[in-house]
Amino acid sequence: MYRLRMGLCLLLGAGSLAGCSDRNALTAPPGRPLASTVALADRPYTWTFKCNGHSGIMAQWYWTENGLAIASGSANCYADETLSGTGVRPANANGFAANVGDNSKSWTFDPAGSFNASLSGSSGGSTRHCFVCTPKENGQLSVDS
Repeated sequence: MYRLRMGLCLLLGAGSLAGCSDRNALTAPPGRPLASTVALADRPYTWTFKCNGHSGIMAQWYWTENGLAIASGSANCYADETLSGTGVRPANANGFAANVGDNSKSWTFDPAGSFNASLSGSSGGSTRHCFVCTPKENGQLSVDS
């Protein structure tokens, strides 16, 4: 019986000692990352939308991955105005599409690199202010990431 108690005490003592050891200690050397691993991160971008005319115009833009929209932005501009702002370009974005008034365009780019785009468009049809016609408005969107 004495031997059984002694064995049980030794077993409990070893278990409690293991519970007090440093849990953050390394038990194996850390692995090295693969050479081809490149971590992409979201990037900030800035945009500017300038317009002039007698009414309003809208710009819409989309960050895309393989042609599918994954993030977007928009701005409405009236008369002679300049708007600007910032946003976040998703790390996996490899394309960009934009609409300014009656004009649309799309671009592709390397997600690891920078990207700049500019697009102009117009809306309405008349260059003079009138009550029956739709006044013309011109706009230009610029994006830099």
